[in-house]
Amino acid sequence: MSQPNVLVFYPKVFWGGGPPRTCYAICAPWPGQGLPVTVHTAAYPHADPARIMAPALPMVLPRRLQRRLASVARLRPILERRSVAQAVAAVRPGDLCYFWPGASQEATGATEAARARGGRIVVEFINTHSAYAKRILDAECDRIGAPRYPQFTEALLGREAERLRLADAVFAPGPFVETSIRETTPACPEILPASYGTYLPSGPPVQRTDRPAGRPLRFLYVGSVSLRKGAHVLMEAWRRAGLPAELWIAGKVERHIAAQDLRDRFLGRIPDTVRFLGHVGDITQVYRDVDVFVFPSLEEGGPQVTYEAAAYGLPLIVTPMGGGWIARDGANAIVVPPADSTALAEALVRLHEDDDLRRSLGAQALADAPYYGWDQVADRRRRALLDFTGA
Repeated sequence: MSQPNVLVFYPKVFWGGGPPRTCYAICAPWPGQGLPVTVHTAAYPHADPARIMAPALPMVLPRRLQRRLASVARLRPILERRSVAQAVAAVRPGDLCYFWPGASQEATGATEAARARGGRIVVEFINTHSAYAKRILDAECDRIGAPRYPQFTEALLGREAERLRLADAVFAPGPFVETSIRETTPACPEILPASYGTYLPSGPPVQRTDRPAGRPLRFLYVGSVSLRKGAHVLMEAWRRAGLPAELWIAGKVERHIAAQDLRDRFLGRIPDTVRFLGHVGDITQVYRDVDVFVFPSLEEGGPQVTYEAAAYGLPLIVTPMGGGWIARDGANAIVVPPADSTALAEALVRLHEDDDLRRSLGAQALADAPYYGWDQVADRRRRALLDFTGA
């Protein structure tokens, strides 16, 4: 069988961070690895060194004008529809039509049109199945008396079921994503092996030696400050641990608990040793300036921040969800049960007090990280697609 061609359906605007950045990191190496790929999107106001982007908004326009036009609310749906139409028109028999979340709202029609033209449908699942995530998060919200997350509607669950019904294969970037699909989907499509990854630091490897004299140990949490990612459990554990250390939190407070009364209620008293950094555009220096990474997430797909932290030689304190594929308890991480502030506090104290353990876990995390560099992640996904097609 001849080499397949990959057409990526990502009709939303590629603003650069989050899922768009991940999509580009996965697809950009493929042409150099021998797999043709074109990414169809509404707009892409950035540099495209891999030359894989095919936005509906022409890239010949000045980049500032592209950003301005892509920000116009009335124009975005037009660009999204044009992007989907262009992608469907490009499908040839045997092509792989790779749908990212957001493509589904044009949705069933685009998927069925691509299939009618001979395309094979592959979908990306960023997080666990919504029905699975709802069960976890509803239970935690009920436990602490928080309002339930409102987005898990019957309509959302129906759309997700439809995405899987129409798929020939699905990329599941974390162990619990695969589990969630198998548990919630009677006629499960083929699940392709996958992970997310990280850009590896340039320059010499980060060496974790003794911290500067007089500086307290620094723990780092990266991600939205949310119940979903266990921020409330972390704050409770931090108060319980009572360490002469610092906790740095890089991320915005999620809308679900953004109101001050809800923040006070669920995050509780914030000790003076906690430093909120807000959203950090370039977090590389932050990873270099801290000593331990902690991520007690309750629900994740493929936690990229954990791969990033490992690439900077940080020992990991994570839950099973927060650890992704990389975290191994006792090797490069301490893995604690979800929503268990006592176990999390014990892990914080343990790594604060045990310099040798902290260094050994960090050294192993650094050694494990290259396997999750984006080039290797992309190549494993490329091979998974070829195995799926029999090419």
